[in-house]
Amino acid sequence: IAMAIPGATVERIGEGIAVTFASGLLFDFDSDVIRSESAVNLKNLAASLKKYPNTELLIVGHTDALGSTTYNQDLSQRRAISAQRYLVSQAVAQNRMRTSGRGELEPLGTNDTEAGRQKNRRIEVAIFAAPSAR
Repeated sequence: IAMAIPGATVERIGEGIAVTFASGLLFDFDSDVIRSESAVNLKNLAASLKKYPNTELLIVGHTDALGSTTYNQDLSQRRAISAQRYLVSQAVAQNRMRTSGRGELEPLGTNDTEAGRQKNRRIEVAIFAAPSAR
């Protein structure tokens, strides 16, 4: 799969590709609401996915380390589902997507500062060739 997505870095990892947006797919503290800059990124992703119908997505939610591990696991799953719902609203078929929550287990930044915690309140997207297309 070779795709270009405006505002994103597309990097091959194993059998799939990881999509990373310069402005991120970030969330406010204790929220699963899609922020406006994230909505723009997801819209661009949806537009690119329409050109590649034989792909599937894995959407993974993450949190900072504030709050209980159990709460953060649930919040990270809700963030992934929120992104999935947004992509469905942009005409990406739900059956092309899987969601997963990783809670606070995979931080990008330190949880000791607000800037670090903000980096951790995110979703990540991986794109794979659909089994029928492999």
